[in-house]
Amino acid sequence: MSISTSGTEGHLDYYVARGISPVHYQMHNLSEHFDRRDSLYRSLGLPPAAFRNVDVLEVAAGSGQNSLYLAAQRPASLTLVEPNPTGRRDIEAAYAALSEVPHTRPVIVPQTLQDFEPGRQYDIVICENWLGARADELELLDKLVGLVAPGGVLVITYVPLSGFFPNVMRKLLALRIMPETDDFERTTETMVEVFGPHLATMPAMTRSHRDWVHDCVMNPHYLNVALPLETVLATVGERMEALASFPRFAADWRWFKSLVGEHRAFDAVLSEAAAANVASFIDHRRLLPPRQDATTQALEAAFAELHRRSLAWQRAREAASTDERDALGRAIGDDLARIAALLSEIDAALAAAVTELEAVWRMPEPSAEAVRDMAAFGPLFGRETVYLSLTRR
Repeated sequence: MSISTSGTEGHLDYYVARGISPVHYQMHNLSEHFDRRDSLYRSLGLPPAAFRNVDVLEVAAGSGQNSLYLAAQRPASLTLVEPNPTGRRDIEAAYAALSEVPHTRPVIVPQTLQDFEPGRQYDIVICENWLGARADELELLDKLVGLVAPGGVLVITYVPLSGFFPNVMRKLLALRIMPETDDFERTTETMVEVFGPHLATMPAMTRSHRDWVHDCVMNPHYLNVALPLETVLATVGERMEALASFPRFAADWRWFKSLVGEHRAFDAVLSEAAAANVASFIDHRRLLPPRQDATTQALEAAFAELHRRSLAWQRAREAASTDERDALGRAIGDDLARIAALLSEIDAALAAAVTELEAVWRMPEPSAEAVRDMAAFGPLFGRETVYLSLTRR
């Protein structure tokens, strides 16, 4: 079965073709799972009472595990939109295991968001870890805004390019070392062996290494999930205002009595804070001092250029355009050198990790062992997923 290489249908086609829904939590303790979701939503301005007796919609619900917390808060209604048959089976199984917890039974809609036309709005709309910045996906973000009732809340995720950088390079390296075989299971095992040591450095990870490999390394559309904050804010326009983010990186010391009319400027405060914390998104283990200067601006531009080239390199590889692929590969090596030089002005350990990465990338034929054994880059994972809540004007 052929797999589309564009847009949101591409992700869905890949999942359906392989019969997978690689978004499972290893959920051994329901109480801990609820704590995680409660902690997230509280940080986004949504305590448990915010979900009670209101209408909630989750789009691209995946395994349904995240929605269990929502259901347990007893909303008036809970609608889950999930077009993947494997995902819908997972949702049914998840709710069968929730039988002893009082909850609102969800309505499961087997449609894509493109086809979903409920003829109504919802108090809270949630869509996480799905949309990117392609034109068709931004149209869907616009559609999500229209599904939020006035005064309601939209919760989405965005992907800063600095936080995305480590996994962009893992995806490219995977394509270079992936075995020449159509055996999906064999490739999965190889990639788990290569990236397992990297993933093992994150003790709080709840997704299996196998699911991570399927979604982030073997998914041909993974590089499309990049979605910068400014793109989100430009798309939602004046219809919505930023409420909160997680991680929380924006402090607002203004006097509340001054926040009227154009002086509310909640989006601007968030954007300025994001720009000042570019370096802190690169590595989830480090919190670096905020700075907004020529170095961080150049760093953000370098990450954007590397992502653009990465997409072009993958296209050239798929088209078997060897000369173009090799030229882009050399340019990516130069991008890595530039990023390492800029990081040397900010954090020596980060610069060393990127220098190690550059050396492996520039190998004519990097081995699986070389990728697996990177000591400095291996533990480097960015704050790739940032949650954002917005209120409908």
